[in-house]
Amino acid sequence: MNDPVGTEIAATATWLEEHAAPGAATVLRRVARQRDQARRDLAAERARPAAAPAAPQQPQETRQSADDHPSVPPAPEAARVIAMLRTDLARFQALAERAGWVPDGGSKRLWRWREGWWELGHRKKNPKDGYHDTGWYLWGPDGSFGEWIAPHKADAMTDADRLITKHLAATAEVKP
Repeated sequence: MNDPVGTEIAATATWLEEHAAPGAATVLRRVARQRDQARRDLAAERARPAAAPAAPQQPQETRQSADDHPSVPPAPEAARVIAMLRTDLARFQALAERAGWVPDGGSKRLWRWREGWWELGHRKKNPKDGYHDTGWYLWGPDGSFGEWIAPHKADAMTDADRLITKHLAATAEVKP
C-alpha cells in the first residue's frame, strides 16, 4: 500500500487512534503532509533558478543548498512553511503531554510524553531479568533500565510524574 504520509507516520497515527488519541493522530498526519508539501515546494524553488537563463550559475562544486549551509537564508515561502511545521509540532507535543498517561492496548503498560516518551510498565518479580519486585517500573526516553516505582498503578503514576519532573529539572540545570 502506498501511503502518502509514509508508513511509519501512518502506523504511529493508527496506534494513536487505537489508544484514544485521535486528535494527536490528526495533527501528526497534517504535519507529515505539510512536511512533504514543503519538500516539494523547496525542490521546485531550487529547480526554478537553475532553469532561469538570466541568473548567473555557480560551478557545480561550490553551489550549496540551504540544507548544506545553515547561514544561507531559506526562501520566504520555505521559511513560512518551516515556521508553520514547528508550530504544528509544538502543538502536537503539547497535546501529547496534556493527554497524560496513555494505556497500551495489549499489556500492562502506559506511555507519557514529557520531552520524550516515558514508559511505565508492570513486571513480575524475576531477579534474573533485573526485576527484584513485582510492580511498576519506569523507563526514560534515553533507554535506561527500568526503575521500580510502586506496587500499585495509581501510586506508580503519581511517583513516576514526580520522578519525571525531577529528572527534567536536573537535565535543564545541566544544559547551558
